[in-house]
Amino acid sequence: MKLTAMPAALAAFAVLTGCESPTPTLLSLEPAATAKDAATDSALVGTWQEQGDKFPLTIIRPGDKGYQIALFTDNSVTGFQAQLFRVGDAELLDLTPTDDNDFRIPGHAIVRIWTSSSVLRWAFLDSDWLKQRANALASHTVDGKMQLFSSTDAVRAFIDANGANDQAYGKVAIWERVQ
Repeated sequence: MKLTAMPAALAAFAVLTGCESPTPTLLSLEPAATAKDAATDSALVGTWQEQGDKFPLTIIRPGDKGYQIALFTDNSVTGFQAQLFRVGDAELLDLTPTDDNDFRIPGHAIVRIWTSSSVLRWAFLDSDWLKQRANALASHTVDGKMQLFSSTDAVRAFIDANGANDQAYGKVAIWERVQ
């Protein structure tokens, strides 16, 4: 089975991270965050702008349904749903696009975040080190991008075992608080 819709998810993540930042190269078809994950971080909510980029990113927390993220560009708004969870002291987001497109399978990217009152640091968990360990899961790799087909429980166990390691994530994007 060829998943031709996965590039659309990667394109959406490319918009989220801006032109200078990498796109995720490790996506899961199943979420890593579960219904029991109810972590919150009040410093995450706000409007952010990546250094050197003119497009703002807005993060809100509507009730207890995780976070909604909107990236505004010249001609469009790209939406994401995110669930915050913790692995040890590390804060992670399970991030997926919210657009309604029957021809796209929504992938879940895992993002490591560090928050403060004025700075949000953000990095996808997708390093070569992490992908080597992910080979134990049901996966498919094409053009350097790995898709995980394992269950939520298996993906979460994998993230719990590896996600807090500094070797697990790639380039860190730095967003500054605008509001």
